[in-house]
Amino acid sequence: MPLELIFTVSAVITAIGVIVGGIVAIYRIAQTISKSIGLDTKGRTISERLDRVEHQLWENGGSSLADRVNTIEEHAIKTSTELEIIKNFLIPAQTSTIQPARKTRAKKAS
Repeated sequence: MPLELIFTVSAVITAIGVIVGGIVAIYRIAQTISKSIGLDTKGRTISERLDRVEHQLWENGGSSLADRVNTIEEHAIKTSTELEIIKNFLIPAQTSTIQPARKTRAKKAS
């Protein structure tokens, strides 16, 4: 009888240890997930941070990333147009002013 009691007590203690260990592991995982999804160092939630990112993706009158990209594109088009005008002004289109170095040979009549 005392041997069975010792085995029973040790089995109960082991089961309690396994249960407590599982609860601690689940708590640690929950804390890790909470830290990654929860508040950042400035106290903002993930939805607030995503709102800031989304705000940059759509045109809103000059302060978003899309507005800045559009402005750069407009400047690039303007610059390339001005460069084309200057190139055409400084290097006028030359027609057939270049003469061939050799004259073509005519076939001798036999």
